[in-house]
Amino acid sequence: MVRRAVAVSRRQEERTEEAKARLREAALELFAADGYEAATLAAISLRAGFSRTLAQYHYPDKSALALELIEDRLRRDNQVELLACPDDASAREAWAALMAHLDSVTRHYGSLHGDTGQSAARNTAVRGEMAIHAAALMGSDERITRRVDVLTRDLIARVERLLEICRRQGMIPADTDVHAMAVLHVHSIWGLALALFANPWGARRINAALDQIRVLLEALRVKG
Repeated sequence: MVRRAVAVSRRQEERTEEAKARLREAALELFAADGYEAATLAAISLRAGFSRTLAQYHYPDKSALALELIEDRLRRDNQVELLACPDDASAREAWAALMAHLDSVTRHYGSLHGDTGQSAARNTAVRGEMAIHAAALMGSDERITRRVDVLTRDLIARVERLLEICRRQGMIPADTDVHAMAVLHVHSIWGLALALFANPWGARRINAALDQIRVLLEALRVKG
């Protein structure tokens, strides 16, 4: 009896996850095609093949669905694990972590570009994710904007910590405003990533601009 109950529970969990996956996929398709503001939960549920009532069972509103999607994207794109460094790390180690993160994120955004031969479904998903992010930056959805702000602050704090290690140990000038540099670093990457998807034909120039972030950081280093 217990085994049967467990099997029934597992099947229910699988059906729930399958339904949520279909809703997330449908949402990204509509966000990519129509923009975040124009899409509705009713339209998303219809595209997924469900009633609005069933959609609301899993996601009470469009904002809850979009919030899950944007959290998944930012946690994947931010790659914060590359910014991890022990408190007693050397400036060389902190700098290496910062450069590794920049290189990895640059490659990641470049690989998401539509001309890399990825499937049409994946390209649609990426455009849908970027539509949510753009809506968050424009303040179109307060809940999403607040969550993006929290995750952005966390990323900035991690970059700032590495720069502070470098400043404290003399790798970059003592008068460097490490917080301002971290803000510039993070928002430059995100701004260029958004530009890449807004103007896919400008990929070469945008990727060159991403490379310039490294040039600007290297220019900070104290010579000798």
